Amino acid sequence: MVLYSAHPRTGRLSRARPGRTSSKVLRPTILAEAIWCLDLASLRRSGIRGIILDLDNTIANWNDSRVHCKARAWIEEARRLGMRICLASNALRARRVSQVVRSLEVPALTRAGKPFPRAFRRAMAQLGTQPHSTCAIGDQVFTDIVGANWAGLTTVLVSPLSPRESPHTRLIRLIERPLRRRWQARQQAEARERLRDPGVTGGREDGT
Repeated sequence: MVLYSAHPRTGRLSRARPGRTSSKVLRPTILAEAIWCLDLASLRRSGIRGIILDLDNTIANWNDSRVHCKARAWIEEARRLGMRICLASNALRARRVSQVVRSLEVPALTRAGKPFPRAFRRAMAQLGTQPHSTCAIGDQVFTDIVGANWAGLTTVLVSPLSPRESPHTRLIRLIERPLRRRWQARQQAEARERLRDPGVTGGREDGT
């Protein structure tokens, strides 16, 4: 899998050399503050044609059916560019997910079963895409990123939209936070290097 990092200001993706295989299942392909920080044109140039979106704290606050206005605009632009969108949520309340689906007019998997790869394969069946042309975006390493990496997708880890989360997720964040800090520090170092030397396309990723 080709690794990219998102430029902190423009959202454009630059190629990086892959690191050790032992950490690939955890490490996202791309780090971004939010989905609207991702440059859709760069995603298309990298071959992405289908996007699998998480719901809670990715495009809407936890346990909320109201999609963030910037997330909605980003999704609409992606569809305008011909990219296909599918929601894949582990949320238990099917009615809430249905409200979001009707609002966005996209297909969805409710109680998707992430992080198991089958959840992502089912979403790709909805999209009509293959792993090499599909991107999964979510805010949790151990559901969204691990599962999509297992399935061979490009993965994007975003920051949670809201501090409100389930007790289970708050516990998992204790493990997640050191990983996020390490990955963010590397991305920032690579961005500074690119600003100093525009010829540099990305740094090395060693470990987690």
